[in-house]
Order: sequence, then structure tokens, then C-alpha cells
Amino acid sequence: MRFPENFILGTATSAFQIEGESETEWLGFKGDDGTFLGNSIDHYRHVDEDIEYILYLGNAYRFSMDWSKLQRSPFAQLEKDAVKHYEKIFKSLKNNGKKVFLVLNHFSNPLWMYKTGCWTNKDSAKYFFDYSKKVLDVFSDYIDILNTFNEPNAYVNLAYLFKTFKPGRFNPVLRKIALSNMAKAHLLVYEHVKAHYPNIITGISHAHMQVKVAGNKYNPSSYIIKNFFDFIQHEPVHEYFTAKGRYADYIGFSYYGRIQIDRFPLLAYQEKGAKRLDELKIAHDDMWEIYPRGIYEQIKFFYEKYKKPLIICENGTCTNDDYLRKYNIYNHLSYIKKACDENLPVIGYFHWSTFDNFELTHGPTRRFGLVSVDFSSPRLKRKIKESGHYYHNIVDSNSLKEI
Repeated sequence: MRFPENFILGTATSAFQIEGESETEWLGFKGDDGTFLGNSIDHYRHVDEDIEYILYLGNAYRFSMDWSKLQRSPFAQLEKDAVKHYEKIFKSLKNNGKKVFLVLNHFSNPLWMYKTGCWTNKDSAKYFFDYSKKVLDVFSDYIDILNTFNEPNAYVNLAYLFKTFKPGRFNPVLRKIALSNMAKAHLLVYEHVKAHYPNIITGISHAHMQVKVAGNKYNPSSYIIKNFFDFIQHEPVHEYFTAKGRYADYIGFSYYGRIQIDRFPLLAYQEKGAKRLDELKIAHDDMWEIYPRGIYEQIKFFYEKYKKPLIICENGTCTNDDYLRKYNIYNHLSYIKKACDENLPVIGYFHWSTFDNFELTHGPTRRFGLVSVDFSSPRLKRKIKESGHYYHNIVDSNSLKEI
């Protein structure tokens, strides 16, 4: 049951989901559960404690930094206090022999950039390229893997189709412009890294949900919805960033489960979706249908398309049932092990998330963490979950453990 030698097993976070709103477009944001983002789990001030959990839970760590804390205006020098703060994390990881996987942009942008139109601004790629170069000047010696953009397809869909991310506008034209500018920024950074830091492997991560029409009866509306979901996930989105693989050293993707379509998408985080999933006796967590085999199908899909090394950048279970989380870790890693045994070049897996956090637009009541956070306690008390100990044992032995 051992994974290949040097297999990467880590956890993942994003800056705004654990540090809080800062001077970003998330300032003043209130989640669907009525909770304000605020300082989220206050990771910025709990960093010494949190590093211990991060080191325990993997041989690698995927994370982002808060761009707004590091650069207060376009083309400005990096803020020394913020550099010092993040350097502590980088040094702790390297001093303990952990792989460092840095995400340059994870769904959060400085307020100064957002006010100029964010990724629809023609100069946005220049802003990002300047920031990226300065980050690499300071931190390149620590970085093993670079992810320029986390799930750019999800970002533009949520911002310009589904209206759940700011600016919350339905505008397919702006969606296309934003995607194009993000891709341009990625290409600039990729070429810079290859010219100056060739040992850092660089790519993006792609949001990908399996989509299936429920049942056996033909329902034209269900197929229309399915085709729409497939289109906005794929389209030529990856091609914008990879140019048929020429601008990516690896293919990264997130996988959380499957969406079945039955007159409407069966989303477990919506009451009607959860009810219908239960009626159909389809297993689900608090967000999605549970479909572990899908992670293997995704590995095959992306490898056949790009013939590149693969990294599962995020995978996790939204639940308060920690046994279910352990069960899903085992089942998903079993399929990853199957892919490795078939000589598919999977080089790493990152569990989402290290900590319970502010789960995007939903709020802290949606729990993915291997470390619990007591949001009712004044100091936001942390505690490792049994699933965290279980994952640690997998990492420690580099092998899949029975539950």
C-alpha cells in the first residue's frame, strides 16, 4: 500500500480564508450563514501555533500570501513587516524538510486593484507580474512548486456568471476579458520563472467537478444544464493558460465530488439539492455528492490531454462527521494509489484544508479541516481531529492505512 518514493502528501489553505478580509475585495464580507469574515481564524496572529499543525500534517504545504499586505499600491516595494511574517513560514517549512507549494493568487486581490476593475483592467497583468517578480526575488530559494492562479475558471464563473464573488455581475464579456488577462499574467510569470528560477516547477490549478444527468430517463433540460456546466468548466480555459502544455510544468486540479442534474443541479449545500440527493439515496457531504472514483477519472482525463505530471491541489470533505472525513481520505487516496500503480505520473496530493476556516461565500459553518477551530472561544482554540492523526500516519509511513 506504499506510495511512490518522494510522493508529496500535504495540506492546503488560502490566505484570506484563514487570515481574514484585510484590504481586499472581501472587506466587510458576510457569509451565507450570517458570519462576517473579519479575521477568520486569525492565522496571522496564531502563526506560531498553526505552523506546528502544518508541519505535523504533511511533507508539504500549499498556501498563498495576502497580496494586499505585501504590496499597498501598484508597483510598490514589498512591505517589510509582511515579508518578515511570511518568511517565518517559509523558513519553518524548509528547516523541517517540507516541500513548499506557493499559490500567488487564490481568489483574493488588493482593494487598490479591485477598484480599478480588477482582472478586467488592461493593466492587471502588469500589476500581477510586478508583484510576482518581487515575491520571487525574496522567496524563490524556498519555493519548490509555484501555482500562479488557483482555479481561474472557478473565479471568473463565480464573479461574472453566478454572482457569488465580487463584483457579483452577470457579464460573460467581462468574464472573458478577466480570463484573458489572468492568462496573460500567467504566461509572463511562467516565462520569468523558467528564465531565472528553472528549478521551480510552475502551473495553475483547475477546478473540475464531475457532472452527470441523474437517472435513466431522457430529460432535455437536464442535458442542457450538464452541457452548460461542462462548457464553463473547460471551454478552452486550460488552453488559455497552458497553450497545449507549453506553459505548464505540471497540471494541477481540485476535485471534491460530482454534481448530478435532475431538473436542477443537485447541490448538497442547497436545501432542495440535499433533500433530492437523500430521496435518490445518493451519498453526499454538506456540499457535494461523494464520488471517490472521480479523482481517478480526472487523473486519466488530464494525463491523456496533456501528458504532464499531475498534482491534486485540493481534495476534501465538508462535514462535521470526522469518521466520514477519514473514510473519504482513504477512498480518494486508494484511487490515487491505483493511478500510481498504473504508472500515471501523479506527484502529489493536498488535502483541503489544514484548518476549519471561512469556507468561501458560505462561512465557518462549512467545515473541511483536519484541525478543528472553536469559533465560539475567544482565542479560537485549535484541536487536531482524529482524521488529522490518521492523515499524519499516512504521511509518516508514505502508505495508505486501513481505517
